[in-house]
Amino acid sequence: MPSKYPPTRCIAVDVDGTLYTRGVLNTRLVEWCKVRKEQGFYLLLWSARGREYAVKAAEKAGMMGVFDTIIAKPGYIVDDLGWSWIKHTVAVTTLEDARVLP
Repeated sequence: MPSKYPPTRCIAVDVDGTLYTRGVLNTRLVEWCKVRKEQGFYLLLWSARGREYAVKAAEKAGMMGVFDTIIAKPGYIVDDLGWSWIKHTVAVTTLEDARVLP
């Protein structure tokens, strides 16, 4: 059942396997993120390896001015909806799937 609330205009981007794959920068994703930023989306970069790692990845990619926030991967999510919070989130695994964005 679709959520009555549309996804927020926040896009969370992972570092390993997404922004970088085996150390190679995903330039298509970089350009895609820049366009989303221009469209008014809030961009968040995160990594399971921690915030400092994610900051270094953003610096290396020349994207410090693109991401609004850089964090470690959340270990816990505190939400009154429990697991139902995911119904308010859309997972985009490829840029071709990104057409779900408004």
